[in-house]
Amino acid sequence: MTTARNTNEDQTPTGGEESRLTKRQAAAASKSRLKRITKTRRHSVRTNNRVIKYGAKSFMRNAWLSLAAIAIMTITLIILAATVVATDVLGTAIKTVENQVDYSIYIKQSATDEQVATIKSRMEALESVTEVTTTSPEQANNKAIRKMIEDNHIKDQSVIQSLYQAPNKMQWIFNVKLKQIDDTRELEQFVENDESMRGMLDAKEPTYKTENRGTVDNIAKIMDRIRMVGLIAAGIFAAIAILVVFNTIRMSIFNRKEEIYMMRLVGASRWFIVGPFVIESMLYGVVSAIISTCVIYGGSFALRSSIGETLMSPTLDKMEHIWYLFAAALLVVGIIIGVVSSLLATRKYVKVK
Repeated sequence: MTTARNTNEDQTPTGGEESRLTKRQAAAASKSRLKRITKTRRHSVRTNNRVIKYGAKSFMRNAWLSLAAIAIMTITLIILAATVVATDVLGTAIKTVENQVDYSIYIKQSATDEQVATIKSRMEALESVTEVTTTSPEQANNKAIRKMIEDNHIKDQSVIQSLYQAPNKMQWIFNVKLKQIDDTRELEQFVENDESMRGMLDAKEPTYKTENRGTVDNIAKIMDRIRMVGLIAAGIFAAIAILVVFNTIRMSIFNRKEEIYMMRLVGASRWFIVGPFVIESMLYGVVSAIISTCVIYGGSFALRSSIGETLMSPTLDKMEHIWYLFAAALLVVGIIIGVVSSLLATRKYVKVK
């Protein structure tokens, strides 16, 4: 009996143990209730509103830091836009040159109109070909004579008449324009293998096998270099903008380190701590995009009125027609730069478990 009584007494919790159990249960219940609250939609909306509010306050509170970040981001966006515009202008100029460049393929003078028409229709069906024009031997001969008369300033009618009466030694000429001036593989295969071309080639070689090919290749290389330089410049200035905003957000975090520490102690979520910095950097991007859009379009209108119609006109026309897409692109780029910068900064300097 004594042993049973002692066992029951040992299993009975003391007053201190009961107090600790009650506190643990209360803490668990409070924690569970807090989780339920934080998962509610109303709480999420309230948290997001506060994050936006704190981010806007930080944007206004750090006026000089914000001004510096906006200035750098605005310059970056202007340079990025100028790079895109310059690339488009140069692309238009090169496209104009491309449209004037063609390859000449020479067909025997004895070819009939039917044979020439067949070759032309089959050549136009090639995917890489955009346009095919033909010059008859008579047309080529007359053109050559006119050029000779102009270059040598011949005015004697008897000499001119004798030139036209001389035997015509010109051949049929096919002038072919390609979608990509440096890609002649399909055209070469056609000339060498197509049945309509068998026995029709003149002794004079096509121009894609002569020194003219070097000029065409140089144009193609210039285009590739322009695209590469534009992409490299855009990448460099985007990296500069990210570094500037990164340092700005880092300074803002340093100024609010005690506030961040207190929020961590009371159990604030990561988004509640990081969110205001993200909103602040997004505002940098938004304001910078608005300013850069105004500067770019103001400059384009002033440029158009001062220089008139030039090679830039197609690009300026395009910008005017899709101004909303251009502005939206700057806005998206500005926001992305700001968000990436803030996430990098907060990841390193705001340690929230």
